[in-house]
Amino acid sequence: MLANSRTIWKLPQLALLARRPLHAQHSPLAFAAKHTAGAGTIDGRVGTVSPHRHHLVVCNSRSSEWPSKIEGLSPAITALARGSVRLPGRAMVTLSDFAPLPRRHGGCSCSAPAEPDVPVEEKFAKIDVAVFPHGLVAEQLDVDGVQKLLEWLGHDVLPTSWTSTDTGLPQPQFAHRWLDMNKNRHIFICTHGSRDQLCGVHGTQLLRDVRALIADHGLGKHVAAWETSHVGGHKYAANAIVYPRGDWYATWCDKCRGEGGAPVADTAGRTDAQALLDAVTRDAVWWESWRGAVNMTKNDQITTYRRNYPGLSAQEAEHDDSVWTPQVRARHGVY
Repeated sequence: MLANSRTIWKLPQLALLARRPLHAQHSPLAFAAKHTAGAGTIDGRVGTVSPHRHHLVVCNSRSSEWPSKIEGLSPAITALARGSVRLPGRAMVTLSDFAPLPRRHGGCSCSAPAEPDVPVEEKFAKIDVAVFPHGLVAEQLDVDGVQKLLEWLGHDVLPTSWTSTDTGLPQPQFAHRWLDMNKNRHIFICTHGSRDQLCGVHGTQLLRDVRALIADHGLGKHVAAWETSHVGGHKYAANAIVYPRGDWYATWCDKCRGEGGAPVADTAGRTDAQALLDAVTRDAVWWESWRGAVNMTKNDQITTYRRNYPGLSAQEAEHDDSVWTPQVRARHGVY
């Protein structure tokens, strides 16, 4: 656990045949709101992630640059947003300060220096787009490049087919590289204050807390926390997404008080940060704040929660076959 510990954790390697989701070690807490699914009572957050197959992250941006609606920032971003809804399984588009290291640096591709200030219209004329949970970064895409990315994703690529070495997956026709998703963890926290005040206040606080813990525990080589624009579910703020697992978490402002959900003290957000980072480093699920995950329908999310909820008997969970549990293949050519 994180509390009062200076231990430097060792991150686990993802199993080549990992099943989603792994069973967690957490004990369930009392929830702020619940609803009934079948015979069990579950947290009202569960099943609230809109089904999508890909998360398309426009890199090298900052929340101070984001209007309430980010889709019109540039022709390239507009083309990406419009095309994403036509992809098989749909895709979610957000902006982020995510900045993968240039290939020449090698290493973990977790962070890079911030780019100098330039006018927004110039900055987003060409965009770098990170595709999660795949771990592909498409580089310097104009509108034509965005169309090539969308065409590539349109081949119904699943997270089980991450590289061109897999049968049926064509070679991308755009400049790209692969992130090392076997060793590294990426946490995206919504801080889109111009879209919703809670996201700006509580999300920003959670991001600060998580980053501080990463630094305090020497985890920066393999764990990074990033801000992201709107992901959906203002009332669940702060919202966080963890890759490569693709799990979504919502603190539901559990520990907020006062106007705008401002934390009552600095420690209000740190408990959430500790629990989140603990789950990330153990490659487990923080069930107390789990909303759902990428590539899952609402029913899949609810059934998965019930199947893995610590209060359910092992026999009941074993006989529930309604959950999709894809296998994760090894990938090649990763930088």
